[in-house]
Formats: sequence, structure tokens, C-alpha cells
Amino acid sequence: MIINDMTDYQLVKFLLNKEYMLQKDLSDKLNAYTGKNTKPANFSAKLKREYLTFKDLKNICEILGYDLHINKRK
Repeated sequence: MIINDMTDYQLVKFLLNKEYMLQKDLSDKLNAYTGKNTKPANFSAKLKREYLTFKDLKNICEILGYDLHINKRK
């Protein structure tokens, strides 16, 4: 799947829908995984502002069971 045209929010929502998971549940799992205590509303705001870091995205993919691959265009 090519995600170049997706925003952070669209990508995370797509993955959540694919895994039948709520955004709040992902926020809770991220807190447990990282040891942080971010409120679901703050996580939601971060997504909507498109303020995810690459580390955040890696953690989300790890929690949801996805790998990140980078391929050179042909």
C-alpha cells in the first residue's frame, strides 16, 4: 500500500479500522508501551494536527502488528 498521499490522521484511522480498534484503545496501548501517561484527547489532538513523530508512527505500527518498509521508486 502506498501511503505517500495520506495524512498522519488518515493513516492511523485506516490502520485502526483495519484492526477494529478504537483510537482510545490505541492511546491506552501506546501509554503502556512507552510508559507515558498521555490522555486520549491529547493523542487525538496530536493526530488531527498531524504532529506525529516517526517514533510515534513506529510505536503505533509495533502495537498494531505492522512493519514499515521503504522502497525506492522505479
